[in-house]
Amino acid sequence: MPKYPYRKAGSGWDRVFRNNHNQNLDDIADDIKGSYNEITTHKNAETAHTSDQIDHGGFSLRTYVDSLYNRMKNLILNADGTNVKEVVDSRVGTDGEVFPLLKERLDREYLKLLQKIKRTVNVDDFGADPTGVNDSTEAFQRAIGTGKVRVNLSAGTYIVKGVKLPSWTYMVGQGIGVTTLKLHEDTPASEWVVTNADHDGGNRNITVEGMTLDWNPERQGGLGATGGLHSSGLTLAQVKFGIVREVESINPGLHSFDASAPTYDISATDYTQQGCRYIWFDRCVGSGYGDDGISTHYSEYIFITNCVMTNPRGTAHEDGRANSNGIEIDDGSKNVWVIDCYTEGNVRGVEVKAHAAWPASQNVHIRGHESYRDIRAYDLRHIGHHLASEPWSETARDVTLIDCTAREPIYNDLYAGLAPKALVISAYQRVLVSDFRAIGDPTYDYKGTDIIAFQYKSRKINVNGLQMYGFATAGSDVHIYGGDQRTDDVYISNFTIHDSAPVGIGIGGGVYYVTLSNGIVHTRGGTAGITSPNNQATIIAVRAVGYTDAAVLAGQKYKVVPNNLKGGFRAAASSGSPLTDTSAIIAGSGTIIAKGERNFIAGVAGGATTEGSRNGVLYSWNSHTKGESGSSAVIASKNVVNTKEYTVALGHGDGDPSEANKKIEIDAMGGRVRATGAIESASNLQDFGEYFESIDGQKIDASYLVTLEGDKIRKANAGDKILGVVSKTAGLVLGGAAFYWNDRYLRDEFGELIYREIYEDGRLVTVPAENPDYDPTVEYTPREGRDEWHVIGLIGQVLVRIDSTVAVGDSVTAIDGIATKAESDGYGTVMKIKTPYDAEKGYGVAQMIVTPQH
Repeated sequence: MPKYPYRKAGSGWDRVFRNNHNQNLDDIADDIKGSYNEITTHKNAETAHTSDQIDHGGFSLRTYVDSLYNRMKNLILNADGTNVKEVVDSRVGTDGEVFPLLKERLDREYLKLLQKIKRTVNVDDFGADPTGVNDSTEAFQRAIGTGKVRVNLSAGTYIVKGVKLPSWTYMVGQGIGVTTLKLHEDTPASEWVVTNADHDGGNRNITVEGMTLDWNPERQGGLGATGGLHSSGLTLAQVKFGIVREVESINPGLHSFDASAPTYDISATDYTQQGCRYIWFDRCVGSGYGDDGISTHYSEYIFITNCVMTNPRGTAHEDGRANSNGIEIDDGSKNVWVIDCYTEGNVRGVEVKAHAAWPASQNVHIRGHESYRDIRAYDLRHIGHHLASEPWSETARDVTLIDCTAREPIYNDLYAGLAPKALVISAYQRVLVSDFRAIGDPTYDYKGTDIIAFQYKSRKINVNGLQMYGFATAGSDVHIYGGDQRTDDVYISNFTIHDSAPVGIGIGGGVYYVTLSNGIVHTRGGTAGITSPNNQATIIAVRAVGYTDAAVLAGQKYKVVPNNLKGGFRAAASSGSPLTDTSAIIAGSGTIIAKGERNFIAGVAGGATTEGSRNGVLYSWNSHTKGESGSSAVIASKNVVNTKEYTVALGHGDGDPSEANKKIEIDAMGGRVRATGAIESASNLQDFGEYFESIDGQKIDASYLVTLEGDKIRKANAGDKILGVVSKTAGLVLGGAAFYWNDRYLRDEFGELIYREIYEDGRLVTVPAENPDYDPTVEYTPREGRDEWHVIGLIGQVLVRIDSTVAVGDSVTAIDGIATKAESDGYGTVMKIKTPYDAEKGYGVAQMIVTPQH
C-alpha cells in the first residue's frame, strides 16, 4: 500500500527534522519499488485492465464491445431468435475462424479435446474391476480426476453407482456389448449411468464412445424413473461440444440418451441458455427405455445420426398410457438434425413437440429415417395449442422430413387405443415433407383410421413426392381436417397412392386453401378418390382409379377428378391481370385486366377490361365493360363498351371504344332485343303471327281460317271478318309467354311494365315489379305446348285450306274455316295452288299473300 503522503519534516534543523526527513526518503524508496513491481506485474499479467477501465472514443471499452455484440446478435437472430442465420453464425469458432460446415467445427472441437488431454489412463490401473464383481465407482473417480484425460476401459462389465464426467474428458470402451457399465445394486433410482459432473455450471468437450450402459432396473427388487431429469442411461445437461458415439443404453428408468438443461422446467425467455449445444449422438442404440430413446430439451445444434431406438418398456408412465417415443425433440429444442436413424415398436417413432407451457421445438430436420411398427411414425404437435379455444402456437415452426419411411404403423399396448398413423401434424406451421413413403400391411385391421392427418390449426404444409400403399382397411390415406380448429394452406404434389384406403384424400369443412397436383390415387374398391364438402381445393392433373366416384366435391359426384383452379387465373394469354381470386383470363393479347369479382375475359385481342361483378368480354377486339354494374357482357365485337347491367352487347366500330359502336343489345332484365340492322329469317318462315286462344279450348288444325269472337278465336264462316290463318310458318311470333305466366309482372293501364328498386350486391338496381298473385311453385306450361293456344298468321305469305272454287288471283271468304272464292271484298290474294283440291280429303292448299289492307 503506498506510504504517500509523507511526514512534514518541520521548520527547525533539529533531530526531529532529520528523523522525519530520513523516514520520508525510506518511504519514497519503498513507493518507487512498489510501483516498479506493480508495473512489472501489470506487463506480465494476462488481464491487466477490465474493459470498464479502458476509454474508447469517450466510452468505456465494455460499453463499446457490448454495443457491437448486441448489434451482431440482432443481425444474427433477426431480433426474435428464429432466423436461420444463427445456424450460419454457429460455424464461427471462438477464435474467429469461420468453418464451411458446422460439422467441421464440431470435428475441430473434438481435436481440441484430444489436444487438451494431458494424460491417457486405463481405469483398471486405478482399481476398476471389469469382471462385474466389485464396485468400480471410486476407481473411475480416481482415473477421471478433474478431467483433461482419456480414460480407456477394458472389455468386460464394470459395476458403478454412476459415472460423472468433468470437462475435457474422453471415456472410451472396447465397443457395444464388449464394454458394459452397469449400475450397482445399491444405486438410487434417481441416478444416471453416465452424466456430466456439473449440471448447474455446465461442462464442455465430453466424449463417450464404445460401450453399453445398463441402468439395471431390476436392482433393489425393481426401480423406475423418479421424475425430472433423473434416471436416464446417459444425460448431458448444459454441455457444450459433446460426442456420444457407438454407445448402447438399455433399460433406463427414463431416457436412453438425453441432451437437456439442468431442469425440464424452464421459464427464462432465452430458454436455450442453460441447454446443451453442439451435441452429436452417432451410431447409438437404445432399448427398454421407460420413456424415450433419445430426448432433447432446451438445447440446440443437436446432431442425431445413424441411431437405432427400439422396444421401450414404457414404465415411466401408467399402464396403457405410455408416451414412449424412439426419438423425441421436446420442449424448447431448436436446430436439430436427425439423420439416417431407425425406430421400432415405439408409441411414436419420431416426435417433435412441446408441452403447453413451453415453446415448441423448431428448425428440426429429419432425413433418411425409417419407422417400423411404431404406433405413429412421425408426430409433430404443440400440446395446449390445438383446439379452437386454445391460443395459437407462436413457436411451432420449421420442420422438414426428407426421404423418410413409415412402415406398417400398428396398434400396441403401450398406449391403448391410440390409432396408428404414418404422419400427424398438429399446430405446426412451415412444414416441408419431401419423398415420404408410407407402407401399410394390407391384411392388418387399421379400423378405419386416417393414415396421414393434418389437423389442429396446422398451416403451410408442403408435401412433395408422397408414396403410399397397403392401407386397405383404413378410412382414408390422407385427411386434412376441417372445423373450428381446421388445417389450411396444404400443398400436396407428385403423389402416388396405390392399393390403399377407400378414400384417397379427404378434405374437411371450412378448409379453403388446399392444392393437389400431379398425382394418382388407387384402390381396389373404394368410395371416392378425392372428397371435400366444398369446391375450394385447387386440383390439377389428378387421376383416381378403383373408386365408385373419382371425386365428390360440394356434394357433386365425378367420374373423373376435375381440374379445379381458382384465384386470379390466367392461361394462354401473352399478358393480363386477373385482379381478384375469382377472375380469369384465357387466350388473349394486349392490355387485359379483369378488375372485378367473377369477371371473365377470353379470346380477345387489342386489350380488354372488365369492371363490376359477373362481367365478361368474349371473342372481341379492344372491348370493355365499365362501371359497377353486374352481369354485363360484350361478345364478338370490336371497340365496344357496355355499361348496362344484365345486358349482352354486340357491335363493331373504328376509333376509340364506345357504346355508340353497339349494333345489338340483348336486355335480360326487360326481355328486349335492340338492333340497328335487319332481323332476317334464313328458313322458309314467311309470315308474322300472334298467339290467340280458341273459344272452346280445343285445338284448331293448321291452315284453317279463323275469326275473333271477343278475344278468342273460332273457325271462320261466311259473313265473318277473317282474322287470319292457323300458321305453322310464322317467322315472327308475338304473345308466346314462353318462360312464365303472362301476368307475372305488373303493368299499368297502358300495358307498360311497372318497376321497383331493390338492393343487389350492395347496389340499388331497378327490376320489374312482380304480381302478388304469381306462384313460383306452380309448374308453368308455355303456350306453344297447350292445345287451346294457336299461332295465327296475320301478315305475309300463309298456307290456307281451300275448296274447289278457288283459283290463282282470287280473294276468299270461309265456310267452316276452309277458303272459298269471294265474289267481292274477300280476304287476301291467292298466289299459288300448292296442293289441288282433293274431294276425298275435302280440301286443297293454296299459298296466299295477306296484307294490312285486307
